[in-house]
Amino acid sequence: MKTAEIFKQYIWLADIIHRMKRLTLNEINERWMQTDMSGGLPMSRTTFNRHRLAIEEMFDLCIGCKESGRKSYYYIENIDVLENDNLKHWMLDALSIGNLLMDNISLKDRIVLEKIPAGKHFLNPIIGAMKQNRKLLLTYRKFGQEEPYTITVEPYAIKVFKQRWYLLAKNYKRPEPTIYALDRVVDLQETTEKFDYPDDFDTELFFKDYFGVLCNTGEKAERIVIRAYPPLTNYLTTLPLHHSQKELARTSAYTDFEYFLHPTFDFRQELLAQGKDVEVIKPASLRKQMQEMMIEMMGRYGLKLVSE
Repeated sequence: MKTAEIFKQYIWLADIIHRMKRLTLNEINERWMQTDMSGGLPMSRTTFNRHRLAIEEMFDLCIGCKESGRKSYYYIENIDVLENDNLKHWMLDALSIGNLLMDNISLKDRIVLEKIPAGKHFLNPIIGAMKQNRKLLLTYRKFGQEEPYTITVEPYAIKVFKQRWYLLAKNYKRPEPTIYALDRVVDLQETTEKFDYPDDFDTELFFKDYFGVLCNTGEKAERIVIRAYPPLTNYLTTLPLHHSQKELARTSAYTDFEYFLHPTFDFRQELLAQGKDVEVIKPASLRKQMQEMMIEMMGRYGLKLVSE
C-alpha cells in the first residue's frame, strides 16, 4: 500500500476517535466500511494497533483503551494535546477535511470552498527561514502605496486570519514585531544572515489581546462591553468574536457580552459588520468612535443625523 494511502488512514482514525469521544473496534469498523479507503474490508485488530502506534509517533496522540462491561472502548488519552496546541488541532482538522473531500471528489460541483488569496507560495521559504533563524529580504507593497519597498526582516511567526496568511516579523525600524500580509508581498528572498530569536517571545501571548492582525497601533487593551440583539445573540454565543468573550446578562431583548482587547480598527470594522444588531456600551471612547464612523457612513449615503 502506498504511503499516502496509509497516512490517510492514520488521519481518518485519529479524527473519528477524537470526534466520537470513544468507540469500540466494532463501532470504528462500522464507520470504516462506509469509506472508500476500506476497499470493502474491515480493519483488523493488528492493523488498528499498528495505526495506534503510528498516530502516537506522528501526532503525539495516545489512543487509550478502557474496559466497560464486556466492551473495550478506545479514546484519545491525552486530549489536552489538541486542546492546548492550536497548530496540532488545526492540522488534524485540515487533514481530516482533506481526506473527506478527496473521498467524495464526485461531489466537487456541490462543495463550495473559499479561495485563499495569493501569497501562500511564500510559506515554504518563510518557514524554512524560521527554522534556521535566518533573515528575509522582503519586498512589500502597502495598500494605498503604488511603489513597493524592500526591507530586511526577522521572521518570528505566521498566522492565518480571515482566509489570509500573515507574517509577524521584526525589522530594524520598529522595536515591536510588524505584521505583513502575504498577498501584498511582491518578492521574498532568503538570506544567509542569522538572527537571535528571543527565547522569551510567546506568539500566542503577543496576539492574546488583539482581535486579529492589527497590532501595536496605539490602542491599549481594555474592558469592552457590547450589547447584541437577536438574531446576533445566538451567533455570538456559538461563535464568539474573541476568546475573552464572557456573557454578562441575558434578557429576551438583548444579551450583554464582555471582552478584554485592544479596540483596533479591524475590531471596529467587525462590529460595524454586524449592523444594527450590536451596540457598544463601554468604554465611552469606543462608543464615540463607532458613532463617528456611522455618521460618516450615513453621509456617504446622503443621510444626515437628526438631533432630537
